[in-house]
Amino acid sequence: MQEVSTLTKEHRTNGKLKAVTDYFSAHPLLLAFLLNLAAFLFRIIVFDIKYEVSDDYITDAVLSGAYGLGYDPHLLFGNSILGYFLVFLYKIIPTISFYFILLILLGFISCTVVLYLLFKKKVNVLNLCLAIIFLAFSTDDLYVLIQFTKVAAAAGIAGGLLILHGLWEAKDHKKLIVILGTLLLLAGSMVRFELYLIFGAFLVIAFIYNVFLRYSDIDKNERFNAFKKEIKGVLFRFGVCVGIIGLMFGVYYLGEGLKNVDKTYSDFNTYKHIRSNLTDKVKPYYEDVENEYKKLGLDFVDYAMLNSWIFDDRDVYPDETLIKVAELQDKQVASRPVTYVDVIIYTFIRGVLGYPVAFALYLPALIALVSNKKRLYSLILLLAAFVMLAGFVYYGRTMYRVEWGVYFCAASCIIAGFSQRENVKKGLLKKKYFNKRASAIEIISVIILVVACISRVPRLTTCNTYLNLSDEEYKYYFDNIMLNSSNYVPDKVGFPTVKRKPSLNIIERLENDPDHYYIVDFATGIQDFYFDYDPWIRPEQGLFSEHYAYFGGCTMRHPGEIHALESHGCDPYNPFKNLTKENILLVDNWGYDYKLEYFRRYYCPEAEMELVEVIDGYSIWRFYVPENAEST
Repeated sequence: MQEVSTLTKEHRTNGKLKAVTDYFSAHPLLLAFLLNLAAFLFRIIVFDIKYEVSDDYITDAVLSGAYGLGYDPHLLFGNSILGYFLVFLYKIIPTISFYFILLILLGFISCTVVLYLLFKKKVNVLNLCLAIIFLAFSTDDLYVLIQFTKVAAAAGIAGGLLILHGLWEAKDHKKLIVILGTLLLLAGSMVRFELYLIFGAFLVIAFIYNVFLRYSDIDKNERFNAFKKEIKGVLFRFGVCVGIIGLMFGVYYLGEGLKNVDKTYSDFNTYKHIRSNLTDKVKPYYEDVENEYKKLGLDFVDYAMLNSWIFDDRDVYPDETLIKVAELQDKQVASRPVTYVDVIIYTFIRGVLGYPVAFALYLPALIALVSNKKRLYSLILLLAAFVMLAGFVYYGRTMYRVEWGVYFCAASCIIAGFSQRENVKKGLLKKKYFNKRASAIEIISVIILVVACISRVPRLTTCNTYLNLSDEEYKYYFDNIMLNSSNYVPDKVGFPTVKRKPSLNIIERLENDPDHYYIVDFATGIQDFYFDYDPWIRPEQGLFSEHYAYFGGCTMRHPGEIHALESHGCDPYNPFKNLTKENILLVDNWGYDYKLEYFRRYYCPEAEMELVEVIDGYSIWRFYVPENAEST
């Protein structure tokens, strides 16, 4: 009787597990949503969710009317069509940052889609392990360190994979799946269009491999004749993809057209590309370009100004000069002695050993190479990711958020395309899982998952560690951890910026001094001050026009910046010459010495500057002209 009772209990347990498996096999989207929701809720409860870099905050500030011109739909890095949609939401609920919510929502939808495509094939232990590994190592960058480049890559690849699923694999609701995938892909391209170069490359590989699979599934003796019949289907699917690509480019050019309708915006966009072509690249040492600078009539002061984000005087540095300087610097950087071996080693060290998201690619790829039907596909994706990463290293475009996009796209393709081989040898374990014996690869996957989750535990303790530091210690760690915007810094995830604001006193001074308008040096404050504002709340309208503005950066020549400077009596096209106005103060920790030299050279040889006050480590300066001197 006891044996019968035990068998009955095991039978019931197996029956319940099978019932759960069958239910989620019939509802793969629900399982994907629940797993992803658990990952998101874990992040939002444990960590401070924040913008990773200042670009998103500035974009949100411009959108929200921080420069005093009201809501501005022309997103700095995104599509104006998306901006108009966000402005519509802001007008309904003015206090919430819908831009911030949009980025989180797109990231969440993208991960859900990738997991849905995985579970659509099968729900078992192995696929669950793959899903959790994917979420554990890739979603910190979508749910904690919010950044538009990463969101654009995630939405683009997820939308594209959903389109390919609808075209090649879906049995029901094909049109709806393709439409939804197209909308997600378009949303990603509208957040940042240039990311199509990354997710597009992986989608091309996925499309070609689908054609190869269709060909390889045909009997060898019938391939030629059978594939002639299949070619119509391939051409139709190719045509649909070309149409979607055309739609994506059409939406992009429409958005750019909306920006260029206004002459001021058109000038801003022209200047933005010239500036970014100089400032957003690897820069040579001055000694390496000194002779070329002298030929243009420039020296180290000009080098310091041009290679920061603070130059803004077209009378001194016309567009032609900026273009020439960018060209000579690019030429110098390209001539540096870099071997392919150096690139390979640096790529390996920077990525494989340095990024958690790398494990979201390599661990599933390892499992796929052992048990996936599409092992060649996994190898091709790995090779494509490595070549792309090495290319970024070789050309000096090493920014973590771009490299993250490469890893995420490759990992998404492997996860979404994973299909376990049926002839994997079973282990010798007697205990059954999901009504069958566990395979060796399933056991290995569970072990990898456990080790992976344990490796993430230290991240949970960092928040309280930093909260208990003194003000001086906290600021020291903040500067060393949060101000590095190009590279991955592990402690960024757990660093508390919402629970403990880093620059409260200086922000209070800037916002509550009616007698002065503060110009904040870009390098000094842009990566600091935005952490003092809640990312869930829309930036205050008029913040930058009433209290302070950044000297330089991605808003140079922007209509909003022009309005803000003009409202305080400053020349918006040559703002340096107005630093000596009584109501203007400069917040600057890094470049005040060569700013003074620059000011003396081009505006007033007798100009002086004095330190007004130091608050939270930020120096406030006053420029002035002695009474016996005259400004030129």
